[in-house]
Amino acid sequence: MILSTIASHSSLQILLGAKEEGFRTRLYVKPERKAFYASTGLADELVVTKDMSAILKDDGIIVPHGSFVAYLGLEAIENAGARFFGNRRFLKWETAFELQDRALDKAGIPRVEVIKPDEVEPDKLYFVRIEGPKGGSGHFIAKGSELEERLAGLSEPHRIEEFIPGVYLYVHFFYSPILGRLELLGVDERVVIADGNSRWPVKPLPYTIAGNVGVALRESLLPRLYDYGLAFVEAMKKLEPPGVIGPFALHFAYDGDFRAIGFASRIDGGSNAPHWYGRLYWREPMSMGRRIAREINLALKEERLEEVVS
Repeated sequence: MILSTIASHSSLQILLGAKEEGFRTRLYVKPERKAFYASTGLADELVVTKDMSAILKDDGIIVPHGSFVAYLGLEAIENAGARFFGNRRFLKWETAFELQDRALDKAGIPRVEVIKPDEVEPDKLYFVRIEGPKGGSGHFIAKGSELEERLAGLSEPHRIEEFIPGVYLYVHFFYSPILGRLELLGVDERVVIADGNSRWPVKPLPYTIAGNVGVALRESLLPRLYDYGLAFVEAMKKLEPPGVIGPFALHFAYDGDFRAIGFASRIDGGSNAPHWYGRLYWREPMSMGRRIAREINLALKEERLEEVVS
């Protein structure tokens, strides 16, 4: 059995996890990125190509991540004859505000308030969010008095949200159909370029994500987040049967209350930050990449592979 993915986003931990679980690995990589990925030795097969759609004919099990939709498009993914780990139809739910809102509302998870343009107040701060998984690119904070000018040149789908001056937490879950169990495997906070404004406040910097830092939350917060995860899994069973298979992440603003700002419907790049929560379930280090490979192993041993691939 071979696990395959695209060289981007979270492919390193996917490959490393696959190797730790005894699988062969295949990596599709663009020529300009070959030297680095080849140096790690994690890929048993390195497919060097400018056209990432070549993976759609792969004969192994494809593990999707946050770059797949951008590289391949939803229609190509959903119609491909290859096998994907997880419910491939779940991938689209993170790509549109309307779908994200529907899923979060169905789960009863509180979310940030969306502000209509005629509700904007001049002296208040607002967060403008670009639709889809953009890695923070294009997002910005602005006063209401600045919004009309800032939005005038913005062609991408976007919306205005309340600005919450708290911490932003990204909670990583894994739902196992084989074990019938939800696992909370980590939490991260994003390192964004705009953080540099605290050191050099000369011009507004972009909210593009540069990296991730693992966060160990106050233990009293974990049951509430776990309940949100359970509610989300149940909601998606109804909205996109069979629902969530494997990794997803809920994204929150927290100022004493949790309000969702979105979610990731696949392995989230923030899970690249090391975390110890996986030991709670496995008594050994368990990255999200390894947890994916572990689920495939469990499915193979019980002859239930069809329950974790689509």
